[in-house]
Amino acid sequence: MATENPWREADPEIMFTAVEIGAKGYNSNCARCHGLEAISGGLAPDLRYLEANDFGDEWYVDRVLNGYHQNGAVKMPPFGDILSQEAIWAIRTYVETRPDDMELADKQGDIQSYHQQLTDAADDAAAAALAEPMATSGAELEALSGAPKSITALDEAAWLLAQEPPARKDALDALTAALRN
Repeated sequence: MATENPWREADPEIMFTAVEIGAKGYNSNCARCHGLEAISGGLAPDLRYLEANDFGDEWYVDRVLNGYHQNGAVKMPPFGDILSQEAIWAIRTYVETRPDDMELADKQGDIQSYHQQLTDAADDAAAAALAEPMATSGAELEALSGAPKSITALDEAAWLLAQEPPARKDALDALTAALRN
């Protein structure tokens, strides 16, 4: 088992794949206690605040592999025999790249604007031109964990539009999903 998150500063393609897989793994295994979209309702720790560093990684791996018991009661079951190492680190990547939900709510106007601009883009070149300003807007949001980067729909859409050819439909889908939240 790796002792630190191997995808913390990965290339965008790997990072976005890890976040996508991690979101699915988190929602299937962790959300029941730790909250939807990694926002705790208070029953279990809010993992978005777990530091994106060696200490946070060590604590995370110990809890995931061994679970947690308090006064003889199981507070968290072990997942070491259930999840692969790749899934464990993908979940960690998803959680540690979550932005502050209040800051993200403040970006809804930007997301709506870029959604409309992308919908109205006349061609792939016009769509691709939106990648840089979207990435700049997304970069303004910090990860609560202190990770080098938060990942939002703006970041995902920017990355998709920077592909050759631009993945316009997928970028639009990412922005649409963000507007539903």
